[in-house]
Amino acid sequence: MIMLRGSVRAGAVLAAAMLLTACAGGDDSAPAAKATPAKHPVFDQKLDRQLLLAVRQTKQAGSASFVHHLTFASGKGDAVQTMSGSMDFAGGRGQADTTWKVPGKLPEEARNVLVGMTAGRTSGALSGRYLIDSDRIHYRAARTSYWIRYTAADTQQSQDNATLEHLHGTEAPVGGTLLEGLSGAEATKRTDGPDGRRVYRAEMPMNALEGLLPDDIRKHTDRDAADGLPVTVTVDRQGRILDARADLTAVLRKGDALSGFTKFTMDLTLGGHGTSAPKDSPAGTVRTGAEDVLPLRDVKKNACADFDTGQRLARNVVGVPCSGPHDVRVFAQVPLGPGSSAEDTQGRADTACSIARDMARASRLPKRDAYWAWWTPEPQGGVGKGRVTCYVTTARGDS
Repeated sequence: MIMLRGSVRAGAVLAAAMLLTACAGGDDSAPAAKATPAKHPVFDQKLDRQLLLAVRQTKQAGSASFVHHLTFASGKGDAVQTMSGSMDFAGGRGQADTTWKVPGKLPEEARNVLVGMTAGRTSGALSGRYLIDSDRIHYRAARTSYWIRYTAADTQQSQDNATLEHLHGTEAPVGGTLLEGLSGAEATKRTDGPDGRRVYRAEMPMNALEGLLPDDIRKHTDRDAADGLPVTVTVDRQGRILDARADLTAVLRKGDALSGFTKFTMDLTLGGHGTSAPKDSPAGTVRTGAEDVLPLRDVKKNACADFDTGQRLARNVVGVPCSGPHDVRVFAQVPLGPGSSAEDTQGRADTACSIARDMARASRLPKRDAYWAWWTPEPQGGVGKGRVTCYVTTARGDS
């Protein structure tokens, strides 16, 4: 009996072992569970958010080179601003070279809006270089060898520097490109392109104009002219922006200085994602916006200045030594109240400067017959009723 009970118990243990072995063998032969594929950070999200996410993907690349065109088209020729350079998204730095091409037949009023005018009654600077970071903007005119350093305090506290402050972007280190408007754009259609690219049709809100255009140009546009601005955007397989084009024609205001243009567009091209950090630095002579950039009316008698401050303002100049190249030499500052009209005031100013020129030492003036008279009212809180600045323009290098 004892032997029988032992045999039954042993058989039960053996059966259990065989059952466990069979179960283990079944697990080895079962297929492995499939991993859930990761969602694409852009393409697998809601369509109306994909351009916002594409901007983020672009910034996560770390850096990129760019070319941006601002084009005003007309039957008399196209006025085009080209801005090119590179952006370091991670470091908050940017480099931008700007160039304007303006047709000779363009009306003077439109030309002055786009490129400004100097105190020598000539067009403002058509080219220059900007180095931008969160604390400073360095500017160098194409025709000078020195840089001008504007601090954040300079650009944020003075309306004179609104054009410069506009270059501090919110979405990118260099402001004024289409990157400033694409975050708020809502895609309405997406199509597949070659090499995994996607092409979007979208609409930017009208308030995007604040990031796209500097104040002195934006005030000539009509923000109520449309509900939105059409834009086309191409992104690569990783969701990074490659190019974008926006049609801003609707914002051209009728009867305005820019109303002669028939089309207004912006084009952006990005490349070199992750490999295009800015390389230039402000080497050599560096002047400061706080100390060296001043109103023409504040330039002292027999002192010299350059026109190009990077601000596109005729009334401001850069103080420079008369021993080197310069654009203007002031030979008199004459207190003078306003006349009965603008024409009368200018006539009085011309007469005052004619007398001052006759009294000036010939050795202190370039051998030029022409002179300029710039009348300005006294600033608020100042003493007097106004002043006329008398000056001559020079070919750079004249003394």
